[in-house]
Amino acid sequence: MLIVNSVVIQLDMSQTKTIKRLVACFGSIQLATALSVLSYRAKEQQELNYVYEDYLVITPLFAPQGQNEEFAAFIEKMAKSIHSWKKIIYLSLEKTKSLTDKINASNVSEVAKLVRDFVGVECPEEIYLARTWNTENQLLMNVYEAAEKICYGDGIGIYFSHAAFLPQNTSPETTLSLSNLYKNFKKQIKGVLPKKKKFRKQEFDIGYFSLPYAFGEVPPMETVVLDRSVYIKTFQTLRKALDNLIDADYINKLKAAIQNYSVSILLTSNFSEAHRMPVEKEIKAYREFLLTQGIPSNSILLIKPHPRDSKQKILQLQSELNDLYAKIILLNEEFLFYLPFEVLFMELFLKFDLTQSQTPKIFTFSSACLTLEFLFDAECIVGFGKEIVEKYFYPEHREGRIKHEVDLQSTISEVRDLVAA
Repeated sequence: MLIVNSVVIQLDMSQTKTIKRLVACFGSIQLATALSVLSYRAKEQQELNYVYEDYLVITPLFAPQGQNEEFAAFIEKMAKSIHSWKKIIYLSLEKTKSLTDKINASNVSEVAKLVRDFVGVECPEEIYLARTWNTENQLLMNVYEAAEKICYGDGIGIYFSHAAFLPQNTSPETTLSLSNLYKNFKKQIKGVLPKKKKFRKQEFDIGYFSLPYAFGEVPPMETVVLDRSVYIKTFQTLRKALDNLIDADYINKLKAAIQNYSVSILLTSNFSEAHRMPVEKEIKAYREFLLTQGIPSNSILLIKPHPRDSKQKILQLQSELNDLYAKIILLNEEFLFYLPFEVLFMELFLKFDLTQSQTPKIFTFSSACLTLEFLFDAECIVGFGKEIVEKYFYPEHREGRIKHEVDLQSTISEVRDLVAA
């Protein structure tokens, strides 16, 4: 019953249907993207009188040793700050291996029950994932085979196939190649489903993307292209919740420190942690690259680490670059290390109407450039360039890295045309 202006309105709640939605994500930017798709789907379904019960699974994060738990804790904190969840769990790499190991030693119903009990939901109607080809995602897709399987993409809604992008392992314990892990999992998972069913590679039913055709990829599923306003709304919500995630005094002091200065931003990537080059050469590569950029005197450099960077590497990088800048500010506090940089960028450099209050130089080495360009028209300088790649990357990674940088630059041109249209 609802009372509006003294008029009693009888609501027929028997017509509502509860939809259980399971979201699996492996990073904070992926969480923001998944929430954008959830919001869009809810708007699509608004005439169906659904109410939602949402579950979040934080899947293996592949951060350096000792950083996974704090990374997972931050994702959980961020998730709770802007959305209501029935349950949030962290499915670590160790837990994933434990579940797959139990498949060989247990019967069908026991293993399926273990997965469902751990996740906290029996039969979700919808399951949201970035990819099909992670072991943990295939595990969830097989256990919850009846659910509608929805892809929200990598980064800010970009489709990557297995061939285009491989997960980046970071320690001797996680150096199994994806293909070997997948083959091993395929053997183990056969017992998870009812005995007459065999394991099969699961595919998505539908995908929601911002840039589905980036890098020449064609998603092998029905595709819905979302306007950037869908994602911006999520980031604006995050910005409003920033006080729950970040020390407000820190932000105010940071704003004051960079005001009226020439500012550069270095968005690092986890090249050495992913075994693409030695850590010492990665640091030299950043320095050599920055020396080509005409650094103004009395300028400030902000270093925003990749969430899977080693904290020790970032400290070494600061030391190596100290003589190039009047001041270097590391954004390496725990509340910043794992925060999507886009939220901090909004707070530091954008007014609430999203026009720029200050125009920093932004140096990027990953698809983070696409998010900044797509959402905020923030121009990025992308990649080391062929000479530095050939000098510092391991030989087996040079060709792929050069191609990736060319693809990023080409995709940025497409994004700029899209935004300008």
